[in-house]
Amino acid sequence: MAKAKKTTKKAAPKAAPKEIKEEPKKEVASYLVPLLLQREPIEKDVHVADIRYHKVSNSFSLFCTAPQHEAEIEMIVMGDISISGEKGAIEMISKAESPISWISNLHRSREFAGNPFIAGVPQESHEA
Repeated sequence: MAKAKKTTKKAAPKAAPKEIKEEPKKEVASYLVPLLLQREPIEKDVHVADIRYHKVSNSFSLFCTAPQHEAEIEMIVMGDISISGEKGAIEMISKAESPISWISNLHRSREFAGNPFIAGVPQESHEA
């Protein structure tokens, strides 16, 4: 009778732990809010300007596409805004003290409640 050969198994080399690559969090670099001249329900609302807040430079820029409304828009965006809070209380948001909160709530403000301008929902941009 022939003897069976004994085979020895070699241990497989341990695989290096997989590196988990996490994407860096994208930080908001700026906020853009479109401003419209309210015309509905008779006509479509007309886009008249954009206001952008640059987080890095802590500055605002206004781009008007309708020069006839530029002075009035500038007067509105120069100051603070007021929004209706809970239970009808009016809350003031300072542009100088909290610019991100100011631009984020522009569409809810009483200043842009359709007399004659309305503000769109803020859009976040991750590019500088």
